[in-house]
Amino acid sequence: MEENKEKRNRLAVILPWALVAILTVLNGFFIYNYFKTDQKLAVTEEELFDTKDAKNSLDSLLKITTNELQSYKGQNASLDSLVSQKDNDLKVYADRIKRLLAQDRVSKADLDKAMEEIEQLRYYKRKYLTQIDSLSTQIVILNRENDNLKGSINAQKRNNENLSVENAGLKNKVAIGAKLNTSAIMVTGIKLRGNGKEKETMKAKQVEQIKLTFKVAENYVAEKGSKDIYLKLTTQDGTTLYNQATGTATFKFQGEESLYTQKKTIEFTQEAQDVTVYWAKGSEFAAGKYKAELFSEGFKIGSVEFELK
Repeated sequence: MEENKEKRNRLAVILPWALVAILTVLNGFFIYNYFKTDQKLAVTEEELFDTKDAKNSLDSLLKITTNELQSYKGQNASLDSLVSQKDNDLKVYADRIKRLLAQDRVSKADLDKAMEEIEQLRYYKRKYLTQIDSLSTQIVILNRENDNLKGSINAQKRNNENLSVENAGLKNKVAIGAKLNTSAIMVTGIKLRGNGKEKETMKAKQVEQIKLTFKVAENYVAEKGSKDIYLKLTTQDGTTLYNQATGTATFKFQGEESLYTQKKTIEFTQEAQDVTVYWAKGSEFAAGKYKAELFSEGFKIGSVEFELK
């Protein structure tokens, strides 16, 4: 009897713990199974979207851009170089979008990202074509001025019976011939990164500096030596921007004093050379249209318009 009683006591102790262990195992199994099922449902419920429309949109944009870029080729070596550079930049951007659309069906997040990138590509396309068109316009103007100058010189030669008139004309031609000529004028807004590198932007709130780049053409009539080039930035209402901290700065143009924004002194060698001018306003730039004009030795040698968004 005592032996049976002792067995019952042991069972009374063991059974509750055994039940606890079994319930713990079952509970863990159900929890694991619940989360695994939930994950499967989440994967199943993720809707995939067709990338056909996005791919067509990208292909159409690239074809239009290629045709527009090709229309500028063959006018000038500098213009061809700029077209090639911007074409490569756009292709790199397009390849990134193509990788996002590599599959026929993608998640909504990936599709939205690809569409955002396509809109960004459209922005850069407009920006680059504006720069290219500006350079193309300057080339046309420069060629027209050269043709006019050649025509004037030929006409002057035909009037050589009147020596005094001819001499007066030649002096004027020499002065005009000695004028510096510029091309490929481009304006870019600059924001400096923490590492000191430049980031291009045309958003007024982000612009810290205005960067103007241009090419001074070769000219063997003009004398070698130091040449002062004056940059005049004006707003849409004609106000000239200048550094108020350093006071008013002026130069002479057509016999009158005129405000300028920044002065750049170059060492002119009669060979073609690239020039870059920076100007930091010191305060936030306002959104709107601006005009950049270049002057040297009493002549206006170039201008370009640009817009900060």
